[in-house]
Amino acid sequence: MTPKGQMNKVEAILDQYERAIGLPIFQENQEDSDVQRYISMDRNSMEKLTLEDCAIAALALGGYSFYLQRALNRENARVNWASTLLKKLVAGKESQYNGSWDSQYHQVIKNDDYMTGILLIQQYAQQRANRVTYLATSIKNMSDLYVNLQKAKVMKG
Repeated sequence: MTPKGQMNKVEAILDQYERAIGLPIFQENQEDSDVQRYISMDRNSMEKLTLEDCAIAALALGGYSFYLQRALNRENARVNWASTLLKKLVAGKESQYNGSWDSQYHQVIKNDDYMTGILLIQQYAQQRANRVTYLATSIKNMSDLYVNLQKAKVMKG
């Protein structure tokens, strides 16, 4: 089985677990023009929103925050899977090479196409995780901003 095939098998098991605990099927590439509009809205436009608009913005951004956190969790699971598998596969083979343990580790992987494939999956997943780290929290903070704006409008009016 290829590294990607093995990862897909593990992901299928994790997807089944998510469905068992009540989560909907994860769909990548969610585009929502409302989310984009609320993320980039300037202060003047925000202040013109109605109470209902603020609530809609908060809900849209809260849902998007959940989506981003779930995407991050999936990438972290891939990184952990690949890292654990590589350590198991390298164990015992590193002594055939010279240098530090890190150098030996990478020499073993470099000389094995299967392990190289797993390393590439790990690196790709880590890069994707790095791109969305903290974004879920930032988007949730924006959602809270719309809730607070809504509360301020209620107190004003």
